[in-house]
Amino acid sequence: MAAEQAAARKRDRRILIMMIAAFVIVVVVGGIAFQAWRTSRAPSAAPSAAASASPVTITNGRPIPLGSADAPVTITLYEDFHCPHCADFEEQFRPIITKAQEAGTVRVELYPMAFIDEGSLTAANAMACAAEAGFGQAYYLGLFANHTLQWSDPQLIDLAAKVAGTPSEEFRTCVTRRAHDDWVTSINAAADTNGVDQTPTMLINGKNVDIATLTPESLQTMINGASQK
Repeated sequence: MAAEQAAARKRDRRILIMMIAAFVIVVVVGGIAFQAWRTSRAPSAAPSAAASASPVTITNGRPIPLGSADAPVTITLYEDFHCPHCADFEEQFRPIITKAQEAGTVRVELYPMAFIDEGSLTAANAMACAAEAGFGQAYYLGLFANHTLQWSDPQLIDLAAKVAGTPSEEFRTCVTRRAHDDWVTSINAAADTNGVDQTPTMLINGKNVDIATLTPESLQTMINGASQK
């Protein structure tokens, strides 16, 4: 009897070990497949950007300006293109901000931080390349519309084709050679200097906004109020 119980326990342990091993294999294979999907899948079409854009000079430590330089309201945004909370923020509040940009009321100062993963860095660098090439606004919307992608070089170049037509060789080279890596590093440093330790962080005309209590209606009220001062 004792021998039968010992054999049964031994068999149960073998079954348990096999089940655990099978589970680990499924998780690992699933993770590899998911990463491959994120790296190879083409970006989808991005939201249209009616606001006009002009080529931007990329300067270390300085944000990317999006919108009219004469706008009475400046919204400063610290975001990471792979930050899920930033993606949620964009989904909820981007229509309000974009509409105000198109009306000439708001100018966005974008600090694309890169601290989550390698895709954060490649996307931030490509964002600088797009702004430099004159289609930063559309590219910005496209990056967040496809925020689950890993942002390999082909994906970043494909996104440019979707939002701005066939990308120039200068843009392609800017992306593949990480031409603005130093700038991305300087943006992270600028955020640290400015006391920013989380994304998204938003300021309106230099004043911090409590995003946790923000609603589309209250954001619109803040923009309206700031534009009349």
